[in-house]
Amino acid sequence: MLGSLTGTVTARLGSRCLIEVAGVGYWVHTGSWQPHGECYCLLYHQVREDISELYGFPDVPSLALFEKLISISGVGPKAALALLSVGSPANLKQAIATKDAGYLSSAPGIGKKAAEKIILELSGKLGDLVFADEIITVAPDAELRLALESLGYRPQDITIVLNGLPEELSGLEAQLKWALQQFNRKN
Repeated sequence: MLGSLTGTVTARLGSRCLIEVAGVGYWVHTGSWQPHGECYCLLYHQVREDISELYGFPDVPSLALFEKLISISGVGPKAALALLSVGSPANLKQAIATKDAGYLSSAPGIGKKAAEKIILELSGKLGDLVFADEIITVAPDAELRLALESLGYRPQDITIVLNGLPEELSGLEAQLKWALQQFNRKN
């Protein structure tokens, strides 16, 4: 089962992106999230007897919310993507928590009855999901990652280097110097 892709977006067709990975192109349904250029996406791989489809997400909580949505009888992957396209995942979580059926039914193909069913099924079950726009603090390596990306390093290479970042290094300048040394050793 596929779990993620790192590659380059080379084409778009509707809400799908063609992501090239090592010479192989994968069509991935991404809904309103439209990655550009070099990208990393988490995947949900739907396999049925007559179809094999990939659905892509920018982060784990979005994928987890998608999986919770499709666990509801009558809500398929395309309806779940439509729901995720209405607003941010945090807004969707808030609408479910506040029982705002009107917000949910604004998604294409989601009627009032379906919205009420989603609220009934998921009320109180989304507390463990935390979305980026709900977090006030910035991840400790976010500035370092941004600095390395602005220097042209690829996201997957940055992740590999940052996984080895010594904990005793404090301050952006010292961390950046160390990371650049690691990249120079690889070349």
